[in-house]
Amino acid sequence: MLLYEYPPKLNRQQRQQKALNDLGEHKKMQRGLYRSLIIGSAIGVLAFFVPVILVRILLLLIAAGNIAVALLLYRYSAMSRDTECYTRIYDDHIEHKQGSLLTKKYMTVSLGYQDIVRSEQTPQGRLVFTLAENASVSADGGGKRVQRELSEHKLTLTFQDTKAKLYLIGELYEQIKYPKKDYNVIEDEEDEDDLWDPLHKHGL
Repeated sequence: MLLYEYPPKLNRQQRQQKALNDLGEHKKMQRGLYRSLIIGSAIGVLAFFVPVILVRILLLLIAAGNIAVALLLYRYSAMSRDTECYTRIYDDHIEHKQGSLLTKKYMTVSLGYQDIVRSEQTPQGRLVFTLAENASVSADGGGKRVQRELSEHKLTLTFQDTKAKLYLIGELYEQIKYPKKDYNVIEDEEDEDDLWDPLHKHGL
């Protein structure tokens, strides 16, 4: 049974609205990319007119860093609107497709809960699954990195939709063997005045 799906099914009006929003966001990021490329190029050209070698090297590094960050941000923004990616969470398995930040390759995964021994989250927000030794996990298009992970009985998934990951952690933590944290609920102790004056809390 399907429990959660991303992207959700949209009607015609919602699809048109999303297309307009994506187009506007794309133009905004494109303008930012061009601006950063121009600034980085200007700094790089300026560096060749600086006589001090250390300052010239520093300016070239700043120019290269500015261009690299701009390209990564543009790629990250494009990935967040990539219609090829999806997550479908069922009561017995996950179907997931994710893209790569540096390349245009995709990885398609089908992961059954019975194959999961343990799961954890990295500081970057990825979910890392430790798999059983006899796990039959389908992972197509992940390249050598994913094949190496699978040989070590691990699998790392990056979620385009944060709600899908939170749904897994919050609702299906037992199925994915994710450590559930029980937080202590701290309740305010009532003051003695509040016991006989119920209106005291309201400042009356």
